[in-house]
Amino acid sequence: MLAAITKFFNSQLAPQEVEENPERRLQVATCALLLEVAHVDEEFSDQERQTIGDLVRQRFGLTKREADDLISLAESERRQSTDLYQFTRLISEQYPRQEKLAVLQQLWQVVYSDGRLEAHEDALLHKLCTLLGLKHNELIALKLRVKGQDLD
Repeated sequence: MLAAITKFFNSQLAPQEVEENPERRLQVATCALLLEVAHVDEEFSDQERQTIGDLVRQRFGLTKREADDLISLAESERRQSTDLYQFTRLISEQYPRQEKLAVLQQLWQVVYSDGRLEAHEDALLHKLCTLLGLKHNELIALKLRVKGQDLD
């Protein structure tokens, strides 16, 4: 019964909430990208899940419950999407360059949360960098920063 109620709220009320709230759309888009990076190697580890929760709570000032709701909604949106363009386009159009760089840094944090970089993750980050309109050298600088090798 509880699962049916949750499914109803997720399918009926959440999309309307997202459509009517531009900030929420950005939150969902950002979170969907974080989830995509975590899933690209076909292993969604507990550490990746924890990292995403921590990142969205910190970035958007959410409670644990609000972050869990956002992650659930973003996961649903991610699964229903046919590509990542809808998410990257929204971020690219709405966020200034510094915010896009912050998103890219968070993506690297998810990648390295399990302690290793897989080829699929690296390829996806390169693709997302391009879709967000960022430069390759920015991608590499953020990668090194997250790895703890900041050259500044």
